[in-house]
Amino acid sequence: MIKTKNLVILFVVLAVLIGVSLIQKASHKKSVSGSSVTVVLEGAVAKEDLSRITVSYGLNIDVVDLVATPEGWLVATSWNAKAGEQKIDTLLRNLENLSGEFRSDKESVVADYGLGSDNSVRIRAFGPGGDEVLALDIGNKSERSPGNFIKSPDNPSVFLTQQSVLTHLGIYDGPALPKSTHFVDLQAVKEDRLAVDRIILRDGDELLDMAKEFAVEIPAEDDTTGAEPTVDRLTWEWKLIAPQAKALAKTKADGVLSALVNIRAVDVGDPAAGSEAFGLAEPTRVATLFLEDGREVILEFGSAREADGDKPAGTWMKVQGEESIWTVTEYAVNNAFKKLEDLLPEE
Repeated sequence: MIKTKNLVILFVVLAVLIGVSLIQKASHKKSVSGSSVTVVLEGAVAKEDLSRITVSYGLNIDVVDLVATPEGWLVATSWNAKAGEQKIDTLLRNLENLSGEFRSDKESVVADYGLGSDNSVRIRAFGPGGDEVLALDIGNKSERSPGNFIKSPDNPSVFLTQQSVLTHLGIYDGPALPKSTHFVDLQAVKEDRLAVDRIILRDGDELLDMAKEFAVEIPAEDDTTGAEPTVDRLTWEWKLIAPQAKALAKTKADGVLSALVNIRAVDVGDPAAGSEAFGLAEPTRVATLFLEDGREVILEFGSAREADGDKPAGTWMKVQGEESIWTVTEYAVNNAFKKLEDLLPEE
């Protein structure tokens, strides 16, 4: 049997070990957490006060380069495509007075939070004179929070935000290489469907010329004001002009109209590569929109682009007279180009 004296010794040793463990846990908690929230980025920055915003990842410098011009913001790293300024506004708004809970100030563990020089996402913003006015390093997500670990450059103090900063950079699993296309305004075509009077579709050797026939409001027989008949542009039917005169199914022709006046791209191409690189030197598919104000919007569709890594598959497209080269989905192209039999009324 264990003697009473030995039991007492065992209990004393156990109590000492528990006490040491509690002290170590308390010390660790004190070194990696704090009870208060600290503002890491003080104040607000508006895009009107900036000349440039860059986003880098690890050793990849300026993966995203946004540049302010008199005509608006451009994505320099996407061949100077027009930027979606709402996304820039959203990013800057969510960086306003960005705060976080203190986690650590140990230089030795910074990389463990995804904040090392080779594994963090870095945002830098510059004023008109090139001076840096905003700088932030962004690291891993927390297991128990949607937020990211963040720190200021040249400062080992790490904080945990309550919101995901990376989400506003288009990074949903990260830190990871950001994509310029997240900031590109991918609205390739946006016209008012009510303003379109006529559409010509050329698909290889086939041509469909279709026009709206608007309803006409006739003055009442007892109208003595001398009013002329008026065109109701909100009410129309579709008629095929060529290759033959036929009535078209309104809902089906309206589907073509809707597909052509609102096209969102999924990527952009380098205009400097030349039209031949995209099958646009002599496009086999062309859609022409004739608008009420006399404008003609000509959409040219080129060759297919195969999916390549994170670059989606699609068809190259451009608006005649504009520089940008777009990748649009096969779904968008198929909705725009229909065969005559697809547009006829049901028998």
